[in-house]
Amino acid sequence: MKALKNVLPLAFFLSLLATVVTLAQEADEYYVTIGVFAIQDNAVRFTAAANKAGFNAQYAINPNKNNWYYVYLLQSTERRRAFSFMIKVRAESEYKDAWIFIGRLGAKPAPETVTPAVVPPVVEEKKPYPVPEKKDSVVAVKKDSVAVVPEKPKRVIKGKLFTFKFINADNGNEVRGEIHFAETKNATQYQAFKADEVIDLPAPRNSAGIYYLSTIAPGYKPLEEAFHYKDPQPVSTGVGAEGDLIIPLALERAKRGDYIEFTNVSFYRNSVVLHPQSQNELDGLADLMKEHTSYKVRIHGHCNGTETRDIITLGKSTRYFESDVANQKMRASDKELTTFRAEAVKQYLMAQGIDGDRIATKGEGGKLMIYPPNSVYANYNDRVEIEVLRH
Repeated sequence: MKALKNVLPLAFFLSLLATVVTLAQEADEYYVTIGVFAIQDNAVRFTAAANKAGFNAQYAINPNKNNWYYVYLLQSTERRRAFSFMIKVRAESEYKDAWIFIGRLGAKPAPETVTPAVVPPVVEEKKPYPVPEKKDSVVAVKKDSVAVVPEKPKRVIKGKLFTFKFINADNGNEVRGEIHFAETKNATQYQAFKADEVIDLPAPRNSAGIYYLSTIAPGYKPLEEAFHYKDPQPVSTGVGAEGDLIIPLALERAKRGDYIEFTNVSFYRNSVVLHPQSQNELDGLADLMKEHTSYKVRIHGHCNGTETRDIITLGKSTRYFESDVANQKMRASDKELTTFRAEAVKQYLMAQGIDGDRIATKGEGGKLMIYPPNSVYANYNDRVEIEVLRH
């Protein structure tokens, strides 16, 4: 009995150790990514160009994403280290679209062959099964036993199905944005759709069968060109799952100077409270400023629309990423709202140990919206931008 007591704790310890090792092997890692490619040769060339620019770039396959090749500059298990490096890459290099992939890259290992334990069969008394009575080869089934699956309603198509994909002309990455279609070149009315989404586009009313399209994507130059609705095949690269014609549009980066692009720093509507996902990039900026003490920044606050509105401020709360009873309501102009937002980001950076003298703020109001105020992407107007003053 004493020997059994010693064996049980040992078995438990070995089981726990195996579990810890398995979790460690499966833990996600953070990759500072600069490009994703379906063709390996393109990934090789892009990696070589990044290394020529002074980076230690590598590429690896993502077996969970159609076996695409991800080109990355850093692989780390430390979240803050990865986001800090990403912000540095955006601030100091041409790779303004650097982003964090969280997961595991590389081919999946082959599954281990496990020899099943031999278990003696259990012998049971065989009983004859009742033979159902045949009735013209039709088996009677109770209605209550059949699950009725409703048919999916068919999509009613009013025009033609398209998917317009915005592509970064430098690295081939897909870009978030909005596309507008107008009947004439200088029309004030237009139809707006998200990029990379199947849309049902009705035929234009003009006899030429042409739409004038324009693109809106943060950090990219607007693209304006005629789209031949009647004959889109020459610019299509294939057909999607719903029979939609896929139309790629290559966008060029706008020159942003010394601005750091934030992709996930945003606010709740008419509020100074940040969305929770904002913390990663702000932590990266804080760590970068700790590492490089010569960095000084100006935080530009923005909002959607220029009207005066009811807003929620932080008040005395230090919970930057969630609502709090200490939050306060007030009536404010767009200028006041964006000033509060810039100050909130400054307070968070100071709480992370950054000297306030290194951080300037400016409320821009709603005069520099990146999307129209009634756009499907209007919520992205509620943001901050970081201008690097010295580094």
